[in-house]
Amino acid sequence: MDSSSLGGHLLVAAPQLLDPNFRRSVVLLLEHNDEGALGLVLNNPLPNTVAEVAEGLALRWGGDDEATVRLGGPVEPMRGWILHDQPNWDPSADQVLPGVWLTTSLEPVTRLGHNDVGGSGSKVLFLLGYAGWATDQLEGEIAAGSWLPVPIDQSEGPTEQGVAPTWVFESEPEQMWSAALHSLGVDPGRLARARQGAGALQ
Repeated sequence: MDSSSLGGHLLVAAPQLLDPNFRRSVVLLLEHNDEGALGLVLNNPLPNTVAEVAEGLALRWGGDDEATVRLGGPVEPMRGWILHDQPNWDPSADQVLPGVWLTTSLEPVTRLGHNDVGGSGSKVLFLLGYAGWATDQLEGEIAAGSWLPVPIDQSEGPTEQGVAPTWVFESEPEQMWSAALHSLGVDPGRLARARQGAGALQ
């Protein structure tokens, strides 16, 4: 991977990013190269339950009955993505972080008869849609202060800055934004107040 790539990082929306699609969003950046970037918003839950969506896909959901699908972004909102920690469930899945795999097609899963998902303590996120950036667009938004990159520590042991890969599954959606900023040593409240103060002087 190019050393300048932010693939495998989180992007955390700065308080001044008021676009309703991304306000206080936390994005898992899957790809970042010369052609642009692609990521999944992790903290935008939809009212649909995973159980309902799984049933429509001929899958049997064995997880929390109240778990909801997340809106992964405004692009292709009917396109589904599944982040999970079960490589044997989908042998064709892409490993996007240590211990985190991404399934983009259910054909290999159903062909193997792996219709059960989310049981036995497995970690699974269902998402619809994604976020995309054209060439140099994300770089421009970061330079403008709209996004803060947060590293995902892919080494073993405690993290000094950023988050561990398991954070993707373990952090509650409503806490992700502040937790991701705290992982950088940034106080979200102070950051927001500083932005409000700067706006008052303009």
